[in-house]
Amino acid sequence: MRIKKQHSSIAWLVIAVLCCMLHTVSADTFGLFTYTDNGTSITITGYPSEESGAVNIPPTIVGKPVTQIGPYAFSDCIRLTSITLPASVTSIGVCAFSRCSGLTTITVDSLNAKYSSLGGVLFDKNQTALIQCPGSKTDAFTIPASVTSIGDYAFVECTGLTSITIPASVTSIGSGAFESCGGLTSITIPASVTGIGDYAFSGCTGLISITIPASVTSIGTYAFDWCLGLTSITIPASVTSIGDYAFSMCVGLTSITIPASVTSIGDYVFMYCTGLTNVTISASVTSIGVNAFFGCMELTSITVDSLNAKYSSLGGVLFDKNQTLLIQCPSGKTGAVTIPTSVTSIGDYAFFFCTGLTSITIPVSVTSIGSGAFESCGGLTSIALPAGVTSIGDYAFYSCTGLTSVTISYSATSLGNEAFFLCTNLTSAFFTGHAPSMGGSVFDSAATGFTVYYFNDKSGFTSPTWQGYAAVNMGNSTPAATWLLSNNLPYNADLQTDPNGDGVSLLMAYALNLDPKQNLGGSMPKPVMAGNQMSLTFYAGSAGVSYLVQSSTDLQTWSATGVSLSAPDANNFRTATVNQNGPKKFLRIVAGY
Repeated sequence: MRIKKQHSSIAWLVIAVLCCMLHTVSADTFGLFTYTDNGTSITITGYPSEESGAVNIPPTIVGKPVTQIGPYAFSDCIRLTSITLPASVTSIGVCAFSRCSGLTTITVDSLNAKYSSLGGVLFDKNQTALIQCPGSKTDAFTIPASVTSIGDYAFVECTGLTSITIPASVTSIGSGAFESCGGLTSITIPASVTGIGDYAFSGCTGLISITIPASVTSIGTYAFDWCLGLTSITIPASVTSIGDYAFSMCVGLTSITIPASVTSIGDYVFMYCTGLTNVTISASVTSIGVNAFFGCMELTSITVDSLNAKYSSLGGVLFDKNQTLLIQCPSGKTGAVTIPTSVTSIGDYAFFFCTGLTSITIPVSVTSIGSGAFESCGGLTSIALPAGVTSIGDYAFYSCTGLTSVTISYSATSLGNEAFFLCTNLTSAFFTGHAPSMGGSVFDSAATGFTVYYFNDKSGFTSPTWQGYAAVNMGNSTPAATWLLSNNLPYNADLQTDPNGDGVSLLMAYALNLDPKQNLGGSMPKPVMAGNQMSLTFYAGSAGVSYLVQSSTDLQTWSATGVSLSAPDANNFRTATVNQNGPKKFLRIVAGY
């Protein structure tokens, strides 16, 4: 897939770069401090990350009070052991002391009117907001009962903490509050909390279980992202929205039930939850974000409540309500899949990494195939895109390494960028229609000797090469040749043959619009008795085929005499009838081409 998840560490890298840019702008330094002069006060903006030991922030620089500590000013100063803040400081920017893994204490002058410290932890003056816990805190930590809010990134990378007790006074947990606290194994969120911020527990790799109280109404983006050890989580009925990537990379989760209160599931919420096997979606969900279950390799079933007005499921596959859009096939699906005839479009990355699929039957109702729709489906060996398909998205069959041949329908007008890129075993592509517009590198990296085949009476192709690929003219097209290709059979196959030995020739399968790859012994039209009449209904709309229905009393002498034949209906079906007065009669269909 081209669009990969950007983990929070990348965001930190960007922030760090921006901070470096900010530091280089200022030419003012005082000792080791980088600062900006605001005219009447000083803002400290940086400190060398390689420095170690204790830091005492001065109350004044160049005769002016130090009132502000800028965002990320001491971030990543991993060798610092203690920081002391003077009474003059009235503002501390976000993450000013974050990721200082060696920091044991933050001490605030008792005369400071805005901030305070307790046990080496930084708070606001009244100790209602916990701002920063030093990075080297270890073992268990109990948040004071006075605290009502845990600030953004307050405990980020406090990897030595094994447990944190959150008092009932806390009502909000800020963004990234416990990000990358890898030592935490469990945490209980009190019933007073109403929202869990973005990245709140992201990267808590040791977290095994967590209890979310019924008071919580929203779970933020990346909230539990990369909680690799999380095996179970209960989402209460109070939650109405789950943000983007909220549970991505929670590889220990095995099943998820979305509660009836949730109306929105964000983008990539369960991305790469590789242990997830089944998901149940309630009737209340009205929005499912892009690739919500992307990369869930073991997922075999997505079940939607039948009362859901927006979505539905069939055979464990996720669709829109009317099943015209196929949204997601679970990556753990194996064997053969037949897409329902109601489907008109296959969504972006709908079959991404369904490596266990060996064949996919796409009905003629499908008109569009989304970007990356079948990317990395390595078990597919051939694919036939039906006549209805007009557009094939970028990367649609990217890295389908098992593909050896592909048939592209006569109505296709465009092939997206790298649509068949990295299909390293692909030897042939058959086009049944006019040449489509081509994106970049569509068949690049195909097998040695890869060849495009096209019909002489279809425009836009050239020989011996087309678009840089070897090209062969198959002569003029015929309806039967097109049908053969659409069923992954040679375009010049003898219609009188029976390649799968089921007793039904290719000609009869073509005439009756049947799948020649299936055993058709039990699928042929069957006579129906009603009173003294026998009737036989069959498809009679294949181009170039002549249809004749005959009767016989001895299975040796056949005649059309006495057989009545209806006109074709709207779906090209006809019904033959014969009276059964007298000797018993038999009916047969004779197809000519």
